[in-house]
Amino acid sequence: MEDILVEDIEIPVEGDDLVLKGSIYFSSKTPSKGPWIINMPGLLDHRESYFVKLYSEKFANEGFYVLSYDYRAHGETAKQTGKNWLKNLSAIFSDFNYVVDWLFKTQKKRLNANKVYLFGRSLGGAIILTRGFREERIKKSIALCTRYDYHSVASIKFPEQIIKKVSPIYYLEEMESNKKRILLAHCEDDPRIPFKNLEFIKNHLNLPDSNVIIYKDGGHSFKNHREDLFEKCLKFLKN
Repeated sequence: MEDILVEDIEIPVEGDDLVLKGSIYFSSKTPSKGPWIINMPGLLDHRESYFVKLYSEKFANEGFYVLSYDYRAHGETAKQTGKNWLKNLSAIFSDFNYVVDWLFKTQKKRLNANKVYLFGRSLGGAIILTRGFREERIKKSIALCTRYDYHSVASIKFPEQIIKKVSPIYYLEEMESNKKRILLAHCEDDPRIPFKNLEFIKNHLNLPDSNVIIYKDGGHSFKNHREDLFEKCLKFLKN
């Protein structure tokens, strides 16, 4: 793997006394003006978590700029907000729009605006298939082991107004462009987000089998399949 370069950055949230702590990853293979991926962590993960950082570095090594940031109540950003993620959940989703705005405003010299992509797992996938799905500046999105409807969480009873802000069921639309825009992946033995969520999302978007990656095992973190998953994601982004 190439030497990975990392720039630590701060993303201000308008109207709030808060900056989201983040990092930009790139390598000698990354062109001066190139493609970007926003890497969205899962719940309780942050940009330094193993799964998140693994893929940030892998994509950077293939010539991408990768932006990963710590949500409210997560990672470094939690020093400003505290660690109550449930209290911050609605804002975690709405912050995504500030991140995209920041990217397009501050990185113009390095940004190929036709190649801005999303990659994320679990909660990150939910942000991708809600806010990200409606963001026209995002050209392709990869959502891993994503929940379709937060009504289905048995262990936590979310307020109804929160459920409607964070559940892909309320944002997704069937469009012809979905085949070029959306890639899904899930493991059948995922213990946290049941595999049936993949079928719900696939059917809602009317995606063909070619837009779906399925593993029989691997749990919630694609154990033993991470390299294969990466290669398939890379192919999707480059086609």
